[in-house]
Amino acid sequence: MSLDQDNDRERLNELMADHDEFFSSFGALDESVYADGAIPKLYKELTGLSISVVTSCDECVTYNIEGALDAGADREQLIEAIKIGVIGRGSVTYPTARFAFSVLEEHDIL
Repeated sequence: MSLDQDNDRERLNELMADHDEFFSSFGALDESVYADGAIPKLYKELTGLSISVVTSCDECVTYNIEGALDAGADREQLIEAIKIGVIGRGSVTYPTARFAFSVLEEHDIL
């Protein structure tokens, strides 16, 4: 995700939170769930990447790849998480998998 897209995502998240407590609470819940716990943050980010592929959410793919990289993921772990998503939903996820590979390429992972 480009810096502008990342800044825009953060700005819009704040805008939503400023206008309704639900969005603020949901954001806090998301941060809490993805924090280190019984399952390390790295594994949670990789799981999130698989789910993002299954749900065909490009913004989520980028967010989870960046989170996984920050948590120490390597190339093989990221590709395996993408493959789990593809297996979970089938060939309909190929456009999202291609997008995920473009994000890996953008981050010099490939």
